[in-house]
Amino acid sequence: MEQLKKILDSVFVWVLRLAMVLLVAMVALVFLNVVLRYGFSSGIHWSEEISLVIVIWFTFIAMALGVKESLHINVAILPKKLPKSFFTALDCLRDVLIIIIGGIMIFYGWKLTLNGARSFLPATHIPNSINYLVLPVSGIFIVLYSIIHLYEDIRAFKGGKAK
Repeated sequence: MEQLKKILDSVFVWVLRLAMVLLVAMVALVFLNVVLRYGFSSGIHWSEEISLVIVIWFTFIAMALGVKESLHINVAILPKKLPKSFFTALDCLRDVLIIIIGGIMIFYGWKLTLNGARSFLPATHIPNSINYLVLPVSGIFIVLYSIIHLYEDIRAFKGGKAK
């Protein structure tokens, strides 16, 4: 499991770097478009379309990062009043639910990607599937990281010690 985690982390580092570069490119593109539009009464006709694609990709990559780092919102009052084994069991249930959600993202995201390949974005003529491809990509990361978390939670449950 440690080997899978190392491989997944190294791949995800590159995905995060891509997201950072895309975010910087989006900011530069929007800034340039604003300057051209208000300063020179012209603009880049495809900038809003590309910015939207980048925001969509950045959002779903950030969601996968949230699962990787366990950054999702949770209520910690109830589990602190209960035995640690119950808290670990709740963590296992959470991991299973996130795996199911990631699986849904993969399955239906792939269907949307295939369906979106038949239409094109109006300004750039890029296939609309580019907007949906991030669903199965981030879903794969979500499922794999949740499996790693589930494995760690089960080990903690069997060992009698919580994380």
